[in-house]
Amino acid sequence: MMDNPFALKGKRYLVTGAASGIGRSSAEILSALGAELILADRNEDGLVKTLGRCPSAVKMLPIDLMEVHSISSVVETAVKEFGKLHGVVHAAGVPYISPLKAVDMDKLHRVFAVNTYAAAEIAKAFSSRKVYAGESGSVVFISSVYASVGCPCNAGYAMSKAAIEGLTRALAMEFAGRKIRVNCIAPGFIKTPMDKAVSGYFDNEHEDVITGLHPLGLGQPSDVAYAIAYLLSEASRWVTGTIMHVDGGFTAQ
Repeated sequence: MMDNPFALKGKRYLVTGAASGIGRSSAEILSALGAELILADRNEDGLVKTLGRCPSAVKMLPIDLMEVHSISSVVETAVKEFGKLHGVVHAAGVPYISPLKAVDMDKLHRVFAVNTYAAAEIAKAFSSRKVYAGESGSVVFISSVYASVGCPCNAGYAMSKAAIEGLTRALAMEFAGRKIRVNCIAPGFIKTPMDKAVSGYFDNEHEDVITGLHPLGLGQPSDVAYAIAYLLSEASRWVTGTIMHVDGGFTAQ
């Protein structure tokens, strides 16, 4: 038995969406556990703030994930300088609240580009011999409870996250032979800048309803980040293809 299967010292990971929210919290926690990190986001100021909260070696990677076709080359270049990776966390995401009749296809494309297509491209980049360290690989995607629970005016976002869960299961089977595990976390409502922006669409009464749907109350970014740390660590070495709900009991009802 390992001394501490949760330890991440000597491991290197890419974390997207690292400028705020779940991505920033994940970077802080993974760094505290000894991991070396490449932090990716288009918000450079936010990345600098995250950098200051990470005690381990960290490299900033300013990147717009809308530019899906450039992801692989950018990641490969970063890895040449930083060292090959043991895993990736795709925490970047954008919301989209709109009734179906008002869905704008350009906006929907942006949602899928960041939430879904970028996830596939990041996994593709990681699985290459130029990037993957070749041992104990782990990919963690972020879905949402709304991939499995219906909600009005949420079709575009729900579609993008349901696709992530399908991608998780498919890649878990495809990558198993290379010792790369692929898992997904489906959070409930988390107190992040993104969810704060989404809540602006609703009145106080609706916010109270949303809070009431979580028996344990609304979550914090660290609640998801600790689950991410588990899925990256050797403590979860026999876990792949799973969708882990971290939602304060939202989907248990």
